[in-house]
Amino acid sequence: MPRRLKVKTLELGDLELYLIYQHGDEWEDEWRPIQGNPLTELLTVVSKEIWDHALAGFTKPLVKALGIPPQGALRKLPESSCSQRTHCPFYERKLCNARSKVIRHCFEPDVTDDPVARKLGSDLIRLWSEGVYVVVVNEDGGT
Repeated sequence: MPRRLKVKTLELGDLELYLIYQHGDEWEDEWRPIQGNPLTELLTVVSKEIWDHALAGFTKPLVKALGIPPQGALRKLPESSCSQRTHCPFYERKLCNARSKVIRHCFEPDVTDDPVARKLGSDLIRLWSEGVYVVVVNEDGGT
């Protein structure tokens, strides 16, 4: 089950995180449709041990393992328009893309044909735009 929470760190202050759990090579059911999509290459993957240490207050390994910050992830995204652009009455080229400063509630990145994966991609982009680190916790230990 994914979670969104805040973790206090000495290194970076309060960090807002959203966790996705991985067992073996597979993510949890809710996020599995987007696993392997190019968007997910920007996620941080940590071991259960690093996560357990962070929960106990020793956050240095977690902070060290964090990838690029959420705003950096947004800048690294390929230019992607909304998949709904051809039939959406609200579509505006400047506002309806992954790099927009304000992401519309109906935005779905044009990164896959699978509607479930597009919705998850939209959720991921929204989390990054809110400054949330999305972290995959590998329950089996490896990163």
